[in-house]
Amino acid sequence: MIFLLGHALVAMVLGVASGWLTSAFTKTGSRRLKAYALLGVIGYFAGFSTCFLPWHKNTISYQLSGGTVVTSTANFFQYYERVAVIAAIMLPCMYELSRFFRARQSSS
Repeated sequence: MIFLLGHALVAMVLGVASGWLTSAFTKTGSRRLKAYALLGVIGYFAGFSTCFLPWHKNTISYQLSGGTVVTSTANFFQYYERVAVIAAIMLPCMYELSRFFRARQSSS
């Protein structure tokens, strides 16, 4: 449980940082920190759930110094943490950019 809370906290920080930086870049003046934090958590756990996706078998084998051969096979996506971090960063960023382009389009 502590593990999930720690990841949720990191996802909130990533979401707030990316949303705040995007709003500063687009100069919208929007400071929806709670929304960015929520989107960061949603993106993180959506990306984290990719570990349950079926994936092709990945088998590696290597030989130890004593002559023993070690073989390991994984049937799941192995880099789900990377996907989760990218999703936690990109979801608030895409939200703020969509708000920017909708406001820009409606003012034209």
